[in-house]
Amino acid sequence: MTSFFTPSQVRAAIGLIGWSGSDLAEKVGVSKQMISNYLSGKSGMSAQNLEKIAYYIDLEGLTFTPDEGVKRKTLNTKTFRGQTGFIEFMDLVYETARDVGGEFCVSNVDEALFTEHMGQEADDDYSDRMRGIKGNYNFKILIKEGDTNFIASDYAAYKWIPEKEFQSVPFYVFGDNLAFLLFDEDVTVHLINDKKIAQAQRAQFAQSWTHARSPDAASTS
Repeated sequence: MTSFFTPSQVRAAIGLIGWSGSDLAEKVGVSKQMISNYLSGKSGMSAQNLEKIAYYIDLEGLTFTPDEGVKRKTLNTKTFRGQTGFIEFMDLVYETARDVGGEFCVSNVDEALFTEHMGQEADDDYSDRMRGIKGNYNFKILIKEGDTNFIASDYAAYKWIPEKEFQSVPFYVFGDNLAFLLFDEDVTVHLINDKKIAQAQRAQFAQSWTHARSPDAASTS
């Protein structure tokens, strides 16, 4: 994500979103005075905080233009391929949980495929980082009835869906993102960054979650 933008572009962007400087400060995790000084041109920001500013503005559907402007994005998509791409995608999930929080909805998951395609070391590293987050996120995972591979149970809740309703294409909803995962000989992740699409898919997931069955206590031991 680029950090090549100016304070005036950020002022324009938060104006379009309807945020105040205080709102942006809360998102980025800095003081109101620091954001005020940055927006007024009195001081700069660290590269890390500039990346966070760009991230949150991007999540709101805006992008900075080379002529120092701001515009609303058209449908924003990205494809991740292979093990390297899959790890990059899972890093995005982690970063969103860490920096944004909110509800994470995951459906039609076979956790063994995740370990296989990420590699055990990368999968363990991802799980350790997720467990270490002290943020305000809520992770829900729907798996096939009878599956007892609750690898993420330290930070996620699991429910079972009937085998006849279980699909072979998992999906993730997190932030304003909807991603579909295709596991063949290799893995491909197609991600759509669109607030309305993510909200619609999250609402459908909520219905499935309501009717899904919690695994028996004996299955989690």
